[in-house]
Amino acid sequence: MKKTINIILVISFLIFLSLIIWINYLMKHNVGDIAYDSRIDDSSFVVCNENRIFQYYSVGSNYEGERKAIREKIFTELKNKHLELDIKTGYITFRFVVNCKGQAGRFRFKQVGSDFSKITFKASEIEKLKSAISKLNNWNAGILSNGTPVDSYCQINFKIENGNIKDIF
Repeated sequence: MKKTINIILVISFLIFLSLIIWINYLMKHNVGDIAYDSRIDDSSFVVCNENRIFQYYSVGSNYEGERKAIREKIFTELKNKHLELDIKTGYITFRFVVNCKGQAGRFRFKQVGSDFSKITFKASEIEKLKSAISKLNNWNAGILSNGTPVDSYCQINFKIENGNIKDIF
């Protein structure tokens, strides 16, 4: 009887240990993490904790003035850039990190058609959008419940209809 109980305890311990290791791995490696890439990222942009970058909605990071201010600043920035997105319809999503100091960096983007199939806009036009987003400088860093500022992921979506930006959200 003791032998059976010991076997059950050992197996339970191994299952528990495996679960702890698996949960720890999942917490450190989220889908969509943006790792530093020296080929495309600005080396002067530094996150405060590489191992703990939160989602914007879980720590309250946001832009001062919210969506309205983002739209106004981006449209103002793009006004003189003569943006030419071809005659395509779809979405361009920029995802990036806002560090604990309220600075944005590590910009990545995805492009999809209105049916969510893969499409491609001109690289030069994507760069104009990225430049406009990178000039947004009123980010509020995410804050933990204990008041500690933290790094977080944020995103900005562009809805494109027939080559024109119809919405930014």
